[in-house]
Amino acid sequence: MSEQLSFNPRKGFVALPVEIMDLDLTPGAFRTLAELCRMANTEGFCWPSLQQLSERLGRSRSAVSGYIRDLRAAGLVDTQEQRTANGYNYRLKYRVTFWEDWRASLRRPSLQPDRKTERSVQPDARMTQIKNHILKNHSEEPSETDKDKLIRKWARCFAGAPYPAAAREPEPALCESTRDILHKSLPPEVLTEAVVSAHLVRLWTDLGVSVPADILATQTSHLISLRLSEPELALLLRKLSSQWPSHWQRPPTDEMFIKLVRAAGTATEASKNAVLRSYLKRWELAQKSLQTFRHSCSVEPEKYRAQA
Repeated sequence: MSEQLSFNPRKGFVALPVEIMDLDLTPGAFRTLAELCRMANTEGFCWPSLQQLSERLGRSRSAVSGYIRDLRAAGLVDTQEQRTANGYNYRLKYRVTFWEDWRASLRRPSLQPDRKTERSVQPDARMTQIKNHILKNHSEEPSETDKDKLIRKWARCFAGAPYPAAAREPEPALCESTRDILHKSLPPEVLTEAVVSAHLVRLWTDLGVSVPADILATQTSHLISLRLSEPELALLLRKLSSQWPSHWQRPPTDEMFIKLVRAAGTATEASKNAVLRSYLKRWELAQKSLQTFRHSCSVEPEKYRAQA
């Protein structure tokens, strides 16, 4: 009789979002992500050395470096170089990008829709034109795009199914629309360091905050890693400006700046394209798995009949 495994609950556990299973991650990258989550503090930061990760995962340091690159490309992990007082690099600082919000959501009770305490004018009852002036809702929040709708449809197809299987087969129109919109999507224009830095200088100047050159360089590097287009960068900085408390006269720390960007930011077109490509690749893998299973089922009986 095999012995039943027992685990010590006092050693804790790592709870990951189910949506992580839908991402196209290698087993090594997934295990590395789980290890970083296990070591992360409440804000998602941890400081393991490459050798420490190599020993924990049982993989070479070069393999672990490849897993970290995959996690950075997927937007799941950020890294920052830590320097000594004389300017030498000595370790990386890791941040699991979703960890802080994810932990907070686990402790938060289910949110109920806000009930209206005051009767307001509904959109149908609102006057849309006064003489020659047309009234419009002006909002900086981007509306749901075609890519957002496609991502929601793909998520429903794979919801709850083990990778790479699908819970239900996507409609041919969904596959065609996804390929078409990816084909028409232009590659994101890579913003130069000078352009991003100029936007940040303008932001802090308008807010009356003096930012040292080293902090400005770190902020610039972080924004470049997000692969923002220039309109997306401008929108992000407008949100930062509107959320910045007027009595704050000191520049934000690196961690504070990352929090502000996460609170104000929206999904970029590049990240949406990556999610759509991941869904297409998963469906191709699911089809291959299904074809292999059907082929094996149809061939085996014939082989047995031939032997008989």
